[in-house]
Amino acid sequence: MTTKFSPEAVQKIARLSSLELTEKETEVFAKQFSGIMEYFELLKTAEIPDVVSNVDESHLGDSRKDKMLKSPVSPEQFSPYLEDGFFKVPRVIDQ
Repeated sequence: MTTKFSPEAVQKIARLSSLELTEKETEVFAKQFSGIMEYFELLKTAEIPDVVSNVDESHLGDSRKDKMLKSPVSPEQFSPYLEDGFFKVPRVIDQ
């Protein structure tokens, strides 16, 4: 994996993020992103000794198992706008 970010890659990220960057900002971000990726590459080479887990999970009991709990409140009490068992909300994004 390459650790160098081109100005074109930074501009693409900016467009996807709805940001407008100057040429100077693009150069600065390209250097910063490249530096961040170099640190990730450095982390890949770090030696990590085998670690024995000392976390005691016996107190968790059944709390981690998937369970369907029935709500003491009916969905109609949360919202009067239900359709086919789903809450109906106003549209917030126009298509």
